[in-house]
Amino acid sequence: MRNSLSLICCLALSAAVACSAFGQDAPAPKAALDHVLGTITAVDKAEKTVTVKEDKTGTVELIQLANTKTLLKVEPTAKDLKSAVRITSGDLEEGDRVDVRGTKLSETPVILSAKSVILMSARDLELTHKEQAAAWARATSGRVTAVDPASGKITVEARVAGAPTAITVQTAPSTEFTRYDPATGKPAPSQISQIQPGDQLKVLGEKNADGTAVTGQKVYTGAFRTISVTISSLGADGKSITAKDLATKKEIQIDLNADASIHKLPPMMAAFLARRLNPAAAGATPAGAPAGAMPAGGPPAGGGMPAGGPPSGGPGGAGPGGPGGRGRGDISQMIDNTPKIPLTDLKPGDALVISGVATGPDNSKLLASTIIAGVEPILQSAPAQRGGGRSLGGDWGLGEMSAPQ
Repeated sequence: MRNSLSLICCLALSAAVACSAFGQDAPAPKAALDHVLGTITAVDKAEKTVTVKEDKTGTVELIQLANTKTLLKVEPTAKDLKSAVRITSGDLEEGDRVDVRGTKLSETPVILSAKSVILMSARDLELTHKEQAAAWARATSGRVTAVDPASGKITVEARVAGAPTAITVQTAPSTEFTRYDPATGKPAPSQISQIQPGDQLKVLGEKNADGTAVTGQKVYTGAFRTISVTISSLGADGKSITAKDLATKKEIQIDLNADASIHKLPPMMAAFLARRLNPAAAGATPAGAPAGAMPAGGPPAGGGMPAGGPPSGGPGGAGPGGPGGRGRGDISQMIDNTPKIPLTDLKPGDALVISGVATGPDNSKLLASTIIAGVEPILQSAPAQRGGGRSLGGDWGLGEMSAPQ
């Protein structure tokens, strides 16, 4: 996902180059130019060539730049060529992202004589990614309780300083809305009318002094769910699970998205999390372990994980409760550092905590992005709810969207 921003920008910018190259009176091109979009892996400044690994196919191609007439550098967030600056072949460096149009001189090895090159500097991309990660970590997140498209107001239930708090998000015509597609789990442009009560929301924008109001600049939403289940069967395709939802007692179909990760908690960590999510639970600390014990590498009892970028299972920083929340970022970072296992390591009867996007006409299916095994101590100690389900607590942070890259 890390290259999705540069991929989209490069595609848009290459289209702009194609349009600007041919005016209304210009003749149609005799043949379509070959196209390479990827990352520079080697540079030979003396020979004026670069080696590029193509994104989709992984093909390594040699690009000749001696006859290139159009060499432009754009910022990672650019959507057109208005701010592009001219460069020379000597400005290209290993790790840079490039969009190349040209003519193939040979198939094996693949050699391309470039007509145009659009550059996104690796250094600029890295800086942009860091700025986005920092902004994401400061974002406010929670569950949507009300939406008023006419006024542009969204009410979110979040946690401020550990307490449930109603936060008002004020949007404007300039606010950018993104929604995670239930069919793919990927972000796509949206609008405020698509937001529904019960959705998970994360907003980037200016907060007031006490954090109870936000002027929304970018709003991300999705029909995310976090559920606890026991496995009934594993799909023969290796990409699906049929399980019993422990809250509803109903069977649910779970499909794994392309980037889904499966983690297994070590017993000591599972016991620590059980005690943290429900300190009153008996037996939350394993035999022989002192109160507040934590596996090596984890935070001491009551301590917080160092602040950092967003983990793969969900954004870091403020937690599900927005500013002041501490537990969510800690837990998802801890889980992100646990070993990943293949689906084949699971078996019927295993207990899981699964997060993902609700799918299907009645949201009866789940497109999973994170699966956690080894959670039996946590589920056994979780407080009972009406109807026989168990509450996992409010700071797992697994049912939230991950930072767009």
